[in-house]
Amino acid sequence: MSEENGLYRPINLENISKGSNLTFDVYYESKSVGGTYVKFASADNPRHQEKVKEFLGNPDFNIQLYIEEKDLFKYYDQTTVSLKKMMESDVVPLKEKTKKVYSVSKEIMQDFFEFSATDKVLGSSEKVMEIMEDCISDNNVGFKAISQITNKDYYTYTHSVNVGLYCMTFGVKLKMGRDDVRELGLGGMLHDVGKAEVPHDLINKNGALTDEEFKIIQNHSPKGEEYLSNLNCYSQKVTCMAGQHHEKWKGGGYPKNLMGDQIAVNARICKIMDVYDALSTRRSYKKAMNSFEALTLMKQKMNDHFDPKLLNAFIRLMGPDM
Repeated sequence: MSEENGLYRPINLENISKGSNLTFDVYYESKSVGGTYVKFASADNPRHQEKVKEFLGNPDFNIQLYIEEKDLFKYYDQTTVSLKKMMESDVVPLKEKTKKVYSVSKEIMQDFFEFSATDKVLGSSEKVMEIMEDCISDNNVGFKAISQITNKDYYTYTHSVNVGLYCMTFGVKLKMGRDDVRELGLGGMLHDVGKAEVPHDLINKNGALTDEEFKIIQNHSPKGEEYLSNLNCYSQKVTCMAGQHHEKWKGGGYPKNLMGDQIAVNARICKIMDVYDALSTRRSYKKAMNSFEALTLMKQKMNDHFDPKLLNAFIRLMGPDM
């Protein structure tokens, strides 16, 4: 059965547990009929469900499958169920677990930033960060392990996930309560949601921004905080990270020129992780710094930007033992 072209998104069947019943219809792209999407399996057809189960986990199945955009949240709901099962396994290595959670996090944020996915999809990020927090806390994962799985090429969606993981790891190392750690990680992951309204070419511009362009970039902070607040499902500890992560400890930041303790603690932590990840990832116009170079620059050239106690704690935790 052929479908008219609409909004379809590719999915990764590796994110679905073997034996699962799909809760959404899946499609494939028929090149022979001009890129029309054809239904591969229906969620309400038992025979189709069995067909899909045969392909789950089969390395020889290499057909890219798609779902309708409206069903993305169902896909991520099922993905998080699979992730939880994976985390409970004593057979799967820790590194593989963290890589899988990171991969799913990237998918969620990419769908949000690049494909304008719905708020329901963004809500999946909270479930994924809960899973990652359990993984990091239970296994005492450090910055070294996290830095080994983070993407070193800068995209808004990878940067968002990286900052979320760094924030979460920092909270664990400071022995914050689990709820606080989860909020810190979630706020880090969502800190740049306001950039969804900023043109991609402006975010990655190679060269100095004009005054007008800089104002557009600056607006992502208050817009991000407003957006998250209007969803009415995130605490102020989370939303403030979107609104305040460009404020500076000694003043001169934006959007409100806050200083010192006027800046929420979570936002101060996010500021450190935001800058560190930006410095240590590649862009088209710059090379990535290694950890020592990035931390040295932050300490010597940008010290006024950060809460000194938090920056020193981060530098200490990024030491040899990490």
